[in-house]
Formats: sequence, C-alpha cells, structure tokens
Amino acid sequence: MRAGFIGLGNIGLPMAQRIRAEGHELTVYARRTASLEPFAGTDVRLAATPAELGAAVDAVGVCVFDAAGVEEVVFGPDGLAGALAPGGVVLVHSTLSPAQIRGIADRAAPYGLRVLDAPVSGGGARALAGELTIMVGGDGEALADVSALLSALSQHVVHLGGVGAGSYAKLVNNALFAAQIVLADDAMRAGESLGVDPAGLADILTKGSSACVASGVRLRAGSLAGISGSPADATLTKDVTLTAELLGDAPGSELVDVARRFVAAMRRE
Repeated sequence: MRAGFIGLGNIGLPMAQRIRAEGHELTVYARRTASLEPFAGTDVRLAATPAELGAAVDAVGVCVFDAAGVEEVVFGPDGLAGALAPGGVVLVHSTLSPAQIRGIADRAAPYGLRVLDAPVSGGGARALAGELTIMVGGDGEALADVSALLSALSQHVVHLGGVGAGSYAKLVNNALFAAQIVLADDAMRAGESLGVDPAGLADILTKGSSACVASGVRLRAGSLAGISGSPADATLTKDVTLTAELLGDAPGSELVDVARRFVAAMRRE
C-alpha cells in the first residue's frame, strides 16, 4: 500500500519506521526538518507539504499532538484535503475528544476522505516491534481497506464502533494510566510511613502482582516530580482533562477524580 505518515515524534517515528520495515511504500512529512533525518538516504519519500504527501498515497497516518495539529495538516494551507484522492483514508492516531474527531470526519467527507479515529497504546518500543494496541472508530469498509497497513503496526486492532468510539476508549485508558501512576505514588508513601525500605518496595512493586506499565513509570521516575515535563506529563494532562469534560459526574467519574491528582501534581512542579 502507498502509505503516508505525518507526525514523527516519540510514537510517530517508530510507527513510520515499522511501516517501512514491513514493505509499504512510504512518504512522510514533518514540520521540523530534523524529524526527517532518520529517513535520509532511504527509499522513503520526504514530502515538503501535507498536500504533496497526500497526492502520493492511498492512506495517511496522522500522529500529532492535538486536534489543532490534525486540522492544520488536513485542512490548512497545503493540507491533505483536496490532495488526497477521494476514497483515501485518514487514520488519526492522535488522542482527541470524540466531538473533535467527528468534526474532522464531517469536514473531510465533502472531499471524499474517510476518517478513522485510531489512537494507539503501547509506546515507542512496541510501535517499532509492531505490537501496539489500536482502538478504531469509523466505517468498517474503510478499516478493511487499511487492514494490511494496520497489521504492520499491531496484531491487536479493536473496532469499537463509529467515529469517536476509538477516542472514548483511549481517553478511558489514559485516565486509568494516570490514576495508576498516582496510586503507585500513594503506595510508595504508604510504605515510607510504615518504615519499608523505599528501594526494596519499588523493586517489589515493579515485579509483584500489582505491577503494571503505569506504576512502572512512577517507580522509575522516583517521584511524581520526576515525571513533570516529560512526554507523559503533557499527554496525560491533556487526556485526563478531556475525559473529565466528557464524564462530569457520570458513573466512572471516580476514576477521573484520582487521575486529576496526577494533573494537579504536574502543575505544582
């Protein structure tokens, strides 16, 4: 498949590298020239604009920070809209609110573009290994058309419903992730109160039955302060805020109450 990829950050770069490694014809675009350096001297085509990329591919993965970034590369000057041929698929791997991704899909429809919200989970190492989890919302036929592309990135692609369904799942996932970081910090403070050796307790919590990816983030950082300013800080703060806006006082909002403590801790640092 002729694939394009926009957004070569901590997760986007290994995703693009994986797509190339699996034999897909790849074109990439990034606003910063330095982000393109890993592909210098390879068979990957480097596009000067999203429009140039769109004219050369059948499907595009977009992995930028937020809705404004997605809108810029799709609808902005020299954007994908009007360049990507009708029937082309735009896979939005960024984590947006369901309303945001639905708005983007509605705006793209007159251009004949099919938008799937396809946020990912797993981190850079798993992206490079093709072991991401991908949560998809959108048309089943569009998903079938890009199944070979997604299979390069994941053996765990879950179709959850219409556009926006993937975003709901990713926001719940990330709220839980943030809450687990907070609870790992609580566990360390509880151990301190009881006189348990901190290094020994951290070792137990990273290998015992309570171990999980999120708690590992806190335990490796040494404190919540150690996470401040990291990619996890910006991403989880954005996503917890979006989840809180969606849930309000609905059942499940207790999860957000815990996750908000992560946001509060990041703002104090």
